[in-house]
Amino acid sequence: MSQKVISNVYRLTTPGTFEAVEVEREVNDNDVVVRPHIVSVCHADLRYYTGNRRKEALEAKLPMALFHEGIGTVTDSKHPSFKEGDRVVIVPSIPGFVLNNTSKEECCRNCRDGGDDNYCLNGEFLGSGYDGIGQSDLVISGENLVPVPDELEDDVAILAELCSVSLYAINRVEQDLTTANSPKVAVFGDGPVGYLTAAALHFVHGIEKENLLVFGAVEDKIAQFDSFATTALVHDYDFKAVEGVNTVFECTGGKFSSSAINQSIDLLDNESNLVLMGVTEELVPMNTRDILEKGITVKGSSRSTVKEFKQLMEAFKNPDYRKVLSKLIPDEHFIVESPEDMREAMEHDANNRGWIKTYLTLKW
Repeated sequence: MSQKVISNVYRLTTPGTFEAVEVEREVNDNDVVVRPHIVSVCHADLRYYTGNRRKEALEAKLPMALFHEGIGTVTDSKHPSFKEGDRVVIVPSIPGFVLNNTSKEECCRNCRDGGDDNYCLNGEFLGSGYDGIGQSDLVISGENLVPVPDELEDDVAILAELCSVSLYAINRVEQDLTTANSPKVAVFGDGPVGYLTAAALHFVHGIEKENLLVFGAVEDKIAQFDSFATTALVHDYDFKAVEGVNTVFECTGGKFSSSAINQSIDLLDNESNLVLMGVTEELVPMNTRDILEKGITVKGSSRSTVKEFKQLMEAFKNPDYRKVLSKLIPDEHFIVESPEDMREAMEHDANNRGWIKTYLTLKW
């Protein structure tokens, strides 16, 4: 039998405007009520806030609560794995069979065929046309929660969602990461996504520094990778002269996607992998002739599954990994007690784009 809970939701109604509304949520079997206490701002959240999405996307998805990177405390549970007081990280990609409390066979063709949960045809994603973590009482299935180890600080644990996207992409090509003839792996992008992808390759999958190549465009940024990767600037690098690169992860996105993709094609060996992770709103020209001639497999990768969150809760126990991640952690959090506080925090994030994440402590 279901019960009800009232959640105070900070919804983005139009770009730049938040409104507090009370929403009644149903709590059904296997559901857990979570009180979020910290969220991290993602580029996707910012694109909605600034209106930097296509008009039809904004019209279809607003109003909604933002945020899909968050940690909370369980206040009530109808799931056997969780109890009141548990600290949890929230997995934002909800497959349809979890959302509707049914089986994979009853869900969709992708689920019936054994596809990954994040590509369910009936799924939802928090903060993307479906109310996100910016609310006082998040009702979500226990299948979308992962316990945070007691020894792990919130400021590190909240990076799980961002890290999980990189780790999912890596897991998809795990068997092909290294071969006898192609031991090297490359990452294009000197921003946070590239940084976290390279860090996961090194600390989770054990790719040694000499076999982990990272390419960037800004000298100060690319220098941040030097402790665990071999780095180079794209401007003066001869990509066609290198041999032995079997897998490339493209993490640039935006207007630099095309150049990064085509440099990746030049760099890759025959019968290799190109994994696209950078997000752009525009169509991207790429050198299809050499993709065909080299037999390159191109894979798109987006979002992640519960598996990656569980992997990361263990991987984050490594102090060297935490030290690398600390470069993204801010010194202070924004305290949010009202829609106006939320707006101020988002304005700060919009005007201060860089490596350091923006963390919001939510006071309900």
